[in-house]
Amino acid sequence: MQEIRFAVTSNKNDNRELIEQAKTWARQLQVPYVERYDNGSLDAMLSDHRLDALLIAGKNGPQLYSREGMMLYHPGLGKVRWQRVVQRKENDNFLTAMDLSPGQRVLDCTVGLAADALLASHAVGETGKVVGLEASLPLWFLSSRGIMLYKSKLAELVQDLQRIEIIHAEASAFLKTLPENSFDAVYFDPMFRQPVRKSSEMVPLRPLAFSEPLTLEMVELALHVAPRVVIKERSVDILQEYGCTEFVGTKYSAVRFGIRKRQ
Repeated sequence: MQEIRFAVTSNKNDNRELIEQAKTWARQLQVPYVERYDNGSLDAMLSDHRLDALLIAGKNGPQLYSREGMMLYHPGLGKVRWQRVVQRKENDNFLTAMDLSPGQRVLDCTVGLAADALLASHAVGETGKVVGLEASLPLWFLSSRGIMLYKSKLAELVQDLQRIEIIHAEASAFLKTLPENSFDAVYFDPMFRQPVRKSSEMVPLRPLAFSEPLTLEMVELALHVAPRVVIKERSVDILQEYGCTEFVGTKYSAVRFGIRKRQ
């Protein structure tokens, strides 16, 4: 697993309680705690301590800062898609590909900010289960804490979000520990081979993401764990390399969902 160099600090002029919170996080994550500079320069702190990122303890929860920008947890476009599905009864290509029912078990191997996992959680309901894996330690911390602190007037959305269990693990290693048929569906949303640079909400996360490419071996492991595997990519040709035989998408979307079923 690739190493992401990060440390924990607090917001500028934070009170003693948040400073102690930052120190506690540093101990839990086994990373350094660094004092916030008086001039507030986060870039200077990154350079001086040779870091990729800073995890910041703030009054609204954890924030991540890299040279690409600041990130406070939010479900991103997942919220918009949830509203379309739940409130407007519209279709979503991800849900079409996953073909989920209440009570089913879903493993999201690349959970990120849990945008797709949010929709899966709604689809499987209170009797189902959604587990998300995040290999990047700082992103895992941001998302796992963030979903529990997230506030919205949409109470059902918050409930769907907080039912997701996010585990710090690399997908291939975690899949090897699971018995056959542990889940009903496994999902991969790897970093695109040709990234969508216009996706501004993902820019601060890219330097911190676990960038090991999805392999055919991982897909085969997933098929042992679940009878249905869904992969998100921009190219049908790439999806076919993983053995996908069914595809979901529209001419208006830049991405496709490939489906591979256990034989």
